[in-house]
Amino acid sequence: MKRLSSLLLLAVLCQYLAATLLAQPIPSKYLTYDEMTRAIKDLSAAHKDIVTIESIGKTLKGRDIWAIALRKGDPNQNRAMLVVGGVEAQQLAGSEMVLRFAEHIANNYEKTDSLRRLLETTTIYLLPRVSPDAMEAYFEKPQRERTTNYRPTDDDRDGLVDEDDAEDLNKDGFITMMRVKDPRGEWMPHPDDVRIMKKADAAKGEHGSYLFYTEGIDNDNDERWNEDAAGGVDFNRNFAYNYEYFAQNAGVYQMSEKESRAVADFIFSRPNIAVVFSFSSNDNLTAPWKIQPQQRSAADDEGRSFGQPPGPSPENDQPYFDYINKQFQEITKLKSAPEPKKGMGAFSEWAYYHTGRWSFSVRPWWAPESKAKRDTASADNSRRAVRPTRGPQRDTPELPQDDYTELLRALSWYDANGYKDIVLPWTKIKHPDFPDRDVEIGGPRPYVLFNPPAESIKACAQPFNKFLIYLAAQLPSISLGNVKIERVSDNVFRLTLDIVNSGYFPTNSALGVRVRWPRNVYLTLGLSKDQSLASGRAKQRLNPIKGNGGYETASWLITARAGSTVSVSAESPMAGSATQTITLR
Repeated sequence: MKRLSSLLLLAVLCQYLAATLLAQPIPSKYLTYDEMTRAIKDLSAAHKDIVTIESIGKTLKGRDIWAIALRKGDPNQNRAMLVVGGVEAQQLAGSEMVLRFAEHIANNYEKTDSLRRLLETTTIYLLPRVSPDAMEAYFEKPQRERTTNYRPTDDDRDGLVDEDDAEDLNKDGFITMMRVKDPRGEWMPHPDDVRIMKKADAAKGEHGSYLFYTEGIDNDNDERWNEDAAGGVDFNRNFAYNYEYFAQNAGVYQMSEKESRAVADFIFSRPNIAVVFSFSSNDNLTAPWKIQPQQRSAADDEGRSFGQPPGPSPENDQPYFDYINKQFQEITKLKSAPEPKKGMGAFSEWAYYHTGRWSFSVRPWWAPESKAKRDTASADNSRRAVRPTRGPQRDTPELPQDDYTELLRALSWYDANGYKDIVLPWTKIKHPDFPDRDVEIGGPRPYVLFNPPAESIKACAQPFNKFLIYLAAQLPSISLGNVKIERVSDNVFRLTLDIVNSGYFPTNSALGVRVRWPRNVYLTLGLSKDQSLASGRAKQRLNPIKGNGGYETASWLITARAGSTVSVSAESPMAGSATQTITLR
């Protein structure tokens, strides 16, 4: 008996230790693919009641593209939000933010009533790393800033693939930049920080004095340096909307890559996804999209396309983008974001314009504006080029952003916060392709512009966690209300009720109506065999219902025995469902 008790106690202890180990927090560091996979599996094992995981595809190098679902119950049976990281492979922080959001929900689900209620009605899908092959370059030596997968590609159109890759010439473990002293060069040290280079602007009286290349040699002897590196295709340039044909890193055709097809298939196979949030530079949360009015064809105007009147115009969605933009800034308190980049084959734009889902995107991190005052006697001042002064000094107005504003601000922030070796000093080397010229290697280290220091990942994730929880709670949510029954005659009843949307978003976007992928609310009246419909339709598709209490009214004339019952159900994958049994009196 003692032996049996000891074995039972040991078993309980082992289970406790296993649960404790599985519940260990994800460390504040950038995770390799293998570390991320272990973290995802541990999270699922520690929270089996709400976390499920699956692989939605494999990359060229055989890595899984992991999907996480957070939901109490069947994750595919209710309205949903999708959160995507790794859209731009150089932004490792985006992948880490998605993983930390999953951890935050899983660890706080049982402690917070609002989270528990949210996961009982809403599924949160997460794709933490949609470009695992490209992102693994961060952990390889030499480290290089990679944006593409490893699809063999002929970037320079010479009939060969991947024949002129970069090399770590000074063996410092980083692929940085290389400048060659040449009076014909178009590049010059930046006047605001001579550690970086800028293209000379002749209109401003600037003169170039350097040629500027990625670190390496001319492997194919075509007098072009590193123009056909190993790989590949950029995930965020391979989608069908605004796709740039024949562009470098865009792929041989739309959706040509395993990664982009896997993500597109995931979205199309889950019609319950109402909102897509992604981390990328195609930011519409600090600066909302300005949707242009759509020009309609004559057939649209006459209402004869497909035999239907024209649907709502996409510009009707603009107020929703504007409002969520304001909410993002109020919740996160994040300010001074860099200017958004216009997408070419970009994922976030495709998610809205081609699938009709509400789509929001923002960078996972940008360097805050540094408020540290410069000591004019310090060594930092030597990084500025000396400019001649003409006439009296005036206060300098805020300058518009250019191609270097973001980098200059990031370096200033790193300097002000005491981070060293963010920029590698320009050091001379002997280069076989330039035996009689001065060649130097240096510049910013890979990845520093797009990713915060590893120890700050958790702190950076907190404002996004708050906003994403808020965003998930804004999905459309339908219910039935204001039921009225009028007895027209002995066995004829008029039934009237409202289909109400208590969420913020409408039950479909205006663009969703036009592209026809998202489904509108279906309304069904259930009758028994001895009942019949005198007026109205038993099954009907409703127009989009506005949020915040917006409603559509439906009415039927029903021939039935007094005291009998009918059922009414309204359902939409993106807005949930509601059913009510009504007695005719």
